[in-house]
Amino acid sequence: MPLAVLASGVPAPYRWPAALLATALAAGLGWRQTRQPACRIVILPGDALVTVDAVPVDDLTLHDRGWLLQLQWRCQGRRHARLFWPDTLPPEGRRELRLAVRAYCISRSRPAVAP
Repeated sequence: MPLAVLASGVPAPYRWPAALLATALAAGLGWRQTRQPACRIVILPGDALVTVDAVPVDDLTLHDRGWLLQLQWRCQGRRHARLFWPDTLPPEGRRELRLAVRAYCISRSRPAVAP
């Protein structure tokens, strides 16, 4: 971020203070993310609820963004998300997550034909 601020069109007197502020904000965000505890995501087959840290969640979706997997859910009216990089989730775990979410979404979708 600081290099982007320095290369931007910010007026000269404000450029270095803005770059220092951007550095401080980036360091604060990085520190906050490293202090965030790991969460336990349980996706059971069938009609069981999906839980995150033993709290039931709704609207579970998985977005495959190339190297990234983005898991999103809604809990108590708020939207949450987790990103899985290739170094944090091995290929077997990525495949297992994809299959579990796919099975969860299929079992909870409306029937495709009239009853």
